[in-house]
Amino acid sequence: MDHDDPLRRRARHAVESGRIPTRHPARSWAGKGSGGSCLLCSRVITPDDVELELEFIDASPTVAPLTCRVHSRCFTAWELECRQLAAGR
Repeated sequence: MDHDDPLRRRARHAVESGRIPTRHPARSWAGKGSGGSCLLCSRVITPDDVELELEFIDASPTVAPLTCRVHSRCFTAWELECRQLAAGR
């Protein structure tokens, strides 16, 4: 998956717009898709797909945890973008 892959561009946009953080989630789960929408590609995560649920906890106790659901392939695109941002592009 290269830098110009459409899925990588979507992941980059989600990070840049603040919809998903670049830090590691506090907790994560994987399993069959629940039928919800993927945060990155907006497609349904069907029971035939692997769904990752990522929970990000803010340092402030007054801020509710952020839960993001993504396809496994979308997770990979997000992870690659996070690594590239950390490396300073």
